[in-house]
Amino acid sequence: MNKLKHLIIEFMKILRPLNCFMTGLAILFTYLVLNSYNIRNYIDLVIGFSTGFFASGAAMLINDIIDLEVDRINKPWKPLPRGIFSVYSIRLLSITFLIVAISINLILSSHLFLVAFIFSIIAYIYNYMRKYWWSHFLVSISTMGPFIYGLFLAGLPYSKILFTIFFSIVVFLINTAREFTKSIGDIEGDLKLGYKTISTVYGVKTASKASLIFSIAGSTLAVSIGIFGLANLYYTIILGIAGSIYTYSAYKVYRDPSRDNVVKMKKLMIHMMLLALIGFLLSGLP
Repeated sequence: MNKLKHLIIEFMKILRPLNCFMTGLAILFTYLVLNSYNIRNYIDLVIGFSTGFFASGAAMLINDIIDLEVDRINKPWKPLPRGIFSVYSIRLLSITFLIVAISINLILSSHLFLVAFIFSIIAYIYNYMRKYWWSHFLVSISTMGPFIYGLFLAGLPYSKILFTIFFSIVVFLINTAREFTKSIGDIEGDLKLGYKTISTVYGVKTASKASLIFSIAGSTLAVSIGIFGLANLYYTIILGIAGSIYTYSAYKVYRDPSRDNVVKMKKLMIHMMLLALIGFLLSGLP
């Protein structure tokens, strides 16, 4: 029993369930907000959440395989560098997750199958595009996926399309800022293995400055959505708080791009992303 518990804990380090859970929640929240919190069909919610969870999980798992050599340098404590699991087993599980995430949408419609396919594949193939520094943007495009998918799952309500598109752009900007920050913390291993990131190509100073600029742009747009009446006061206040702390984190990295500080600020950033997701959920309340 203790061995099984140990393996589950180690597997969670590869799967990163918080990321998977947030992706699933983003779809559920989008569905609820765009349908004025009315649930038309519980199957929609189950398939929507499962699509987000498994698609994110597939990307997380393959990421640890592709990054195995760089993790031996940057993160030797992770399960694969320590040999806890075989590469074959994690690869097989990753492919299984990807197939499940896409195929379950055939139960609902061909449109949802196509949307799930496009964004899941973008998230997946990013891991094979690491030789191009602009692959950061592929990750950010994939993080827009839950909201665009949720828009289709909700039946494309005309009155909420503009809000969803603008919020998706916010997600793109904010996630790009975090991607740039992450590249600073991983620069040692990335340089040794020839990975192309904004930090290895343009330097840490440029990466931290770009992260700050994208944070400011994303946070400003997020609050502007509320100010211009596309979302309510709850949303505006929560996104204002989350955006301010997120931008502060990027500024702290700009001032101190040391590995320890980057790791700390990176964690704070994802917590602010979760807070922003809650603000998004409340955005349609009267």
